[in-house]
Amino acid sequence: MTARHFLPALIALLLAAQVAVFVAGRGVGPQGAEVVPGVAPTPTAARALAFGDDQFLHRVFALRLTTAGDWDGRVVPLRAMHYGNVVAWLRAAEALDPRANLVPALAVHYFGQAQDPAQVAQVVGFLRGHGIHDPDRKWRWLAHAVFLARHRADDLPLALELAQELAALPSAEMPVWARQMPAFVLDAMGEREAADLVMGAILATEPDLSPAEAAFMMRFLNGQDGLRPLNEGH
Repeated sequence: MTARHFLPALIALLLAAQVAVFVAGRGVGPQGAEVVPGVAPTPTAARALAFGDDQFLHRVFALRLTTAGDWDGRVVPLRAMHYGNVVAWLRAAEALDPRANLVPALAVHYFGQAQDPAQVAQVVGFLRGHGIHDPDRKWRWLAHAVFLARHRADDLPLALELAQELAALPSAEMPVWARQMPAFVLDAMGEREAADLVMGAILATEPDLSPAEAAFMMRFLNGQDGLRPLNEGH
């Protein structure tokens, strides 16, 4: 065979091989989507694995969580992930840098977007612990937990528990709208009288309300509809 005929023959052979591999591999995929993203180390084991470089391993774990649903040539939806493993990875990464906000941000803005209320509830449990342990820096993640419990897990009793824990945090940095959250959840539960009591107590005892905040609270107490807490979500 001359060189002039060799190259076309080689291309044809490679093309045939590619088609054969494609046909043989149809319907074959990686197994075990139900255990994505895999078993996490315990927080203690994670610190030991870091060998003194907690920041590096913290970022490695965060990257693993970010890519948990996109590996082995497939995309795994959140509903197919094992959320017990997800929360274990969140806690392992948290243990390496408790002050960082990367891990709770992943919990809220990625894993908290699951369609399964039971999965969202597990994320809420992680955020609950994360927000309580350092109120001055972490109260906002407990506020996110209230939102997820109320609007994505459809669990108003849990949202009320979280809102009450949030309002009771000893944080001078927390804005007044965070302390108002039990009133909003109570209102959503149809407990208007209890909601008014919460809002009225804040109005009567908070010395540093701005005129806009005081006016908002008066409108709430007067039963005006369609109100939202000032700066909610910021």
